[in-house]
Amino acid sequence: MRAITWRHAWGIIAARPWPFFASLSGYVVFFCLQLAPGLITRRIFDGLSGQAPAGFNVWTLIALMLALELGRVGTLYVAGVIFNVVSYSGEALLKGNMLRWLVTAPGPRRLPGSTGEAVSRFRDDPLETVGLTTILIVSPQIVTGLVGFAIMLAINATIALVVVPPVVATVVVTYLLTRNIQRYRKAAREATARVTGYIGEVFGAVQALKLAGAEGRVVGRLAELNEQRRAASIRDLMFSTGLGSFGANLAALGSGCVLLLAAQAMRAGAFTVGDFTLFASYLALASAIPAMVGQILAVERQSRVSIDRMRALADGAPPLALVARPPKVAPAPAATRADGLEVLSVRGLTRRHPGSERGIEGVDLTLRRGGFTVVTGPVGAGKTTLVRALIGLIPRDAGEIAWNGAPVADPASFLVPPRCAYTAQQPRLFSETLRQNVLMGADAAGLDHAIELAVFEDDVAGFEQGLETRVGTRGVTLSGGQLQRAAATRMFVRGTDLVIFDDLSSALDVATEQQLWRRLFAQDRSTCLAISHRREALRRADEILVLDEGRVVARGDAAALLVGCALFQRIWGEDQ
Repeated sequence: MRAITWRHAWGIIAARPWPFFASLSGYVVFFCLQLAPGLITRRIFDGLSGQAPAGFNVWTLIALMLALELGRVGTLYVAGVIFNVVSYSGEALLKGNMLRWLVTAPGPRRLPGSTGEAVSRFRDDPLETVGLTTILIVSPQIVTGLVGFAIMLAINATIALVVVPPVVATVVVTYLLTRNIQRYRKAAREATARVTGYIGEVFGAVQALKLAGAEGRVVGRLAELNEQRRAASIRDLMFSTGLGSFGANLAALGSGCVLLLAAQAMRAGAFTVGDFTLFASYLALASAIPAMVGQILAVERQSRVSIDRMRALADGAPPLALVARPPKVAPAPAATRADGLEVLSVRGLTRRHPGSERGIEGVDLTLRRGGFTVVTGPVGAGKTTLVRALIGLIPRDAGEIAWNGAPVADPASFLVPPRCAYTAQQPRLFSETLRQNVLMGADAAGLDHAIELAVFEDDVAGFEQGLETRVGTRGVTLSGGQLQRAAATRMFVRGTDLVIFDDLSSALDVATEQQLWRRLFAQDRSTCLAISHRREALRRADEILVLDEGRVVARGDAAALLVGCALFQRIWGEDQ
């Protein structure tokens, strides 16, 4: 598992190799320059005490030291700015790949938890994973510390070796406690995700909570989750900080012992003032070694938690999909008059949901240009599964789909605008303006006509800001009927050959529904597949498919089915 963590770190680096290595070079220079002040200080104090050989005078050395400090500051600034490119690019790479897998992978993608928890994984975990490359970029500090330690050994090995035990102790303790680091970080992340997810659920159910008078219980539950988050975050922070303090205190103890031994050596005449100042300067470099090693081990464990959480969000993706270079996708060729819909045929379409016997089996369907086909049946008959498998939102287990006689290998990429448009049973809107929700990048030339087709013109005119009205979270400011007609407008504005409704008119009154169907079928090229049990839709249908337990049990027009299909008679009779 440790190997996969470092492979993710390398994948982030490989996405922006030149900025990373340029920044790494800058940090190498910066840390190397940290060695110079100790040597210069030694020369300065030995010069002041008369023990330095002939050469630079004190003021020359002071000027050189100031120049080095300016060089260090400048190098650190430039290296930090360059590394921002790696850091932000790494976050974007991880987030982009998670999102790409969620929206393009075959089959339904189920979020591990609530939407709010998924947002938490998008927000926090990429930053934590990029932290692994951040710790790598400053790892040359270990090399600098080792060089400083070697210089100290050359001056007085006995005193220098006092630094070693704290280093070994810090590494051993950190390694032994890494499992706790991972456990506490995982608990803190999960507690944060529960708070975020709960807030998202509350925002999505405000009306239901108000009707139930549950505001007090909601606030109480949120306080409870926040308390759990606070406790988990404090444990995580205290453990990480305590581990860092352990290494720092051991290093400080070692430094103190070194300085005491150095003072005794000075008294015995075996140590110069310059040697002492050099040791004092390099102790900080040498004592940084255990802190850096411990930090690398801790960050690796914490990054492992974040990588596991992101991989769970991209469930089923290859091991290194999170850091894969995004493919250059050529735009799909636009549909032309030559491939406009004449007939869409479906043969033997089968889809069984994993772990259950529910779904559809062996469905045959033919949609002809200008026709209106309605799929109906009791709840759980497989109606929504049928249309979702048809257009590729879920993979089909068997069956063939052909557009004008040509096989459709990948319906998910073929049955899209301008060939086909789909409106789900529960359409979703974004927290933007009505115009942005309807167009979503489409040409606005046919917007007025689409609004009219959806019988939405009076509603839009009644909004104070018209199409610039903000619809709120998931369209919360709109009624159920307005939400459905906004979604219908979004579908119609794309001018597709085939439109597919999943119970679109369920929230419409009878008069509005009649207008919608009348206007739609006044179009010369309208071809429609609808899931519905509404009387108006069934009456207008050219063909009706009756599904039950995933199979077509009857097909025909309304008149024939009323005579020959008891299930259809029951559905028709229950329709209000």
